[in-house]
Amino acid sequence: MGPRSPFPRVWEPGRRGRGSLRRPGSCMPGNCMKGVSSTARRRTGWTSTGCHAGFPNCNGCGEGAFMTTQPTLEMTGPDELVASLPFLLGFQPLESLVVVWTKGGRLLLTQRVDLPATDDGVHLAEFAGILVQPLRDHEPDEAVLMVIEDACDGTSDSSAGHTVKDGGREGSPGQRNECGGAPRMPRRELVDAVMRVLAAMDVAVRDALEVSGGRFRSYLCVEECCPPAGRAVDPVVANAVAASFAVRGVSALSSRADLVSVLEPDPSGVARIEPLVVDREQELDDALGDGGSAAVESWRDEQVDRLMSLVFEGGDLSDADTVTLLVGLCDVRVRDTLLWHLNGASDRYGCLDRLLIGLRLAPNGYVAPIATCAALAAWLLGDGARASIAIDRALNDDPAYSLAILVGTSISAGLPPSAWQQVMGRLTLEACRARPPAAQDSPPPA
Repeated sequence: MGPRSPFPRVWEPGRRGRGSLRRPGSCMPGNCMKGVSSTARRRTGWTSTGCHAGFPNCNGCGEGAFMTTQPTLEMTGPDELVASLPFLLGFQPLESLVVVWTKGGRLLLTQRVDLPATDDGVHLAEFAGILVQPLRDHEPDEAVLMVIEDACDGTSDSSAGHTVKDGGREGSPGQRNECGGAPRMPRRELVDAVMRVLAAMDVAVRDALEVSGGRFRSYLCVEECCPPAGRAVDPVVANAVAASFAVRGVSALSSRADLVSVLEPDPSGVARIEPLVVDREQELDDALGDGGSAAVESWRDEQVDRLMSLVFEGGDLSDADTVTLLVGLCDVRVRDTLLWHLNGASDRYGCLDRLLIGLRLAPNGYVAPIATCAALAAWLLGDGARASIAIDRALNDDPAYSLAILVGTSISAGLPPSAWQQVMGRLTLEACRARPPAAQDSPPPA
C-alpha cells in the first residue's frame, strides 16, 4: 500500500469512493427507523361508479413510498385518482395492480405490483398476503384497488386481451357482473382475493376499479348507472391534475422502463468525467498527503460549502462541478452533512434533479454515494420508484454500501419518509459534520 491516506476510514483516494464503508459509527442509525402514523381530516364527496364514498387528501407518493410533507392534492373522485396515477408513480403503470392505502383520511402508500400470471385461487391468496404484509404495522383503515391493463391516459392501443363489443367489454362467456347484463369483469378472482385479505385486516375497500385505455369501471358497482364499457376520465379533470403536478415540477414517463433509463449512465459523459476524477484524486493526494487531520478537516469544510451551493442553489453543473460533487460525496462526513441539510430543504425537486445529473455522469466506483443521496431525495419526495431504481444503481456499484442497504431495506419494508426525517431530526449538524474519533485515525487495511 502507498503512503498513509489523509482520509482515515472515511475516504481512500485510489479506492474510488468505497472506503467510506469502513468507518464505523456513521451518523445514520438504522435501528431508529420506525413507521410513523399520521391523521388528518377526511375529505368527502366522492361519487364513484355506483359507489358513494369519501376520499382523502393525497400527497405525491411513489411506488412503494409513503406520504410526504409536500403540498397536498385534494381528490374528490375516481377521475382525479386515475388521472393522478402516472404522477404518483412517476410512470404510466401497465399490467399492474395498484393499491392506494389511506389512514385517517390521508394517503399512506401508493403500491404497485405486476399482475400475477395465474388466476389460481391458492396462488392469488398467497399473492394477496404478501402484498399487504408491509402495511400491517401501519394500520391503514381504507384502500382503493385498481387493476391497470392499459395506460391510464388512454395512450395505449392494447386491450389486454379484452375486446369491446356493442358498447361493453367482452368477458368470459356466460358470466355476468352485478350490474345486470354486462359480462364478468377480468381479474375478478384477484380483486376478490385481495378484498378478503383486507377484510381480515379491517381495512375498508372504498372502491375497486378496472382501468384500461383511459376508462374505468368499478368491481363494486351494483347500480344500473355503471356503464359496461366504463367511464372515460373527465378531460377537464385530467388537465387540472396534470397542471397541478406540473406546478410542483412532477412529470410522468410512459413506462417504468423509461424511468429506469433516466437514471442509467451516460456513456460519453462518464468517459469524459472519469479522467477528471482521477486527476482530482491525485491533486488531493498531493495537497493533503502530508497535511494531517487539520488539512482534511479544512478540505471537508470547503467541500460542504461547495456542495451546498451546487445542490441547493441551482444552476447548471459544469464538468468541474460534477467532479467536485462526486469526489466530495465519497467522504462520509461531507455526505452526511449534505443529507442533514436535504432533510429540511425547500426545493427537493431541484436537489434531486441535480443529483441525478451527477449520477448519470458517475464512473464506476463513484456511483454508490451519489446514487444513495439521490434515492433519499426521491424518497423524501414520495417518489419511491426513482428511489428504488437509484438504490439498485448504488448496490450494483458497491453491494456493501451500508447507507444504500439501509435505505433500500427501509423502502422495501414500507417505512414512510417521515421515519428518515425523524432520525435526521434527532441529529445535530455538528454530529453529522464532527470529525471521527481519534481511534479511527489508523490507516485502513490494505
